Amino acid sequence: MKKFAAFASILFVSMIFSACGSTVEYGDASKDKGSAEWGPKEIKMTTSKMVDAIYSYLKDEWKQPAFLQVKKFQNKTSEHIDTKMISEEIVTQLIKKRISFVDDSLTAEALEEMEKGMSGMIDPDSAVPMGYLKSPNMYLTGDVRDNVRTVKGKNIQYLVVTLKLYNLKTGIIMWQEQKEFLKTSKNTKISF
Repeated sequence: MKKFAAFASILFVSMIFSACGSTVEYGDASKDKGSAEWGPKEIKMTTSKMVDAIYSYLKDEWKQPAFLQVKKFQNKTSEHIDTKMISEEIVTQLIKKRISFVDDSLTAEALEEMEKGMSGMIDPDSAVPMGYLKSPNMYLTGDVRDNVRTVKGKNIQYLVVTLKLYNLKTGIIMWQEQKEFLKTSKNTKISF
């Protein structure tokens, strides 16, 4: 009888926990309708515009090999925006279009491999040779800014995403583009 009571208790508790559990539904981020907070809709719209504009500039005006590196893409808004998520999506889409990016986060490890190759410890056919690392010729940089105001009980947020390509050789901003959002949300009063 004690075993049955213990079993029934465990079964009852597990049923309660499974009934209280949450379910997850997945959707298509490109079909997000948007919300008062920064989300998939803004990321997708920003990425689409910036990728098209950067690619067009590099292919139609720059017309020489481009080695880009992402630097200082900052959030200067009043809300949390993960700028790394935006920049990574832009980089991914541009790499798919065969635009090269320099990532020096693994340079120290690459140099170690080159030094091993020069030491004679590594088979010369598989050794990593010196002199092939690329330096960026342009930085992709920018920021997200906003202006928030309240008009007749509604929050109005004007967001501007600005990206630019900075030429390292000349110090000149070679390209710049903006994506703007004007978001209105109604203030809701909480009552008890």
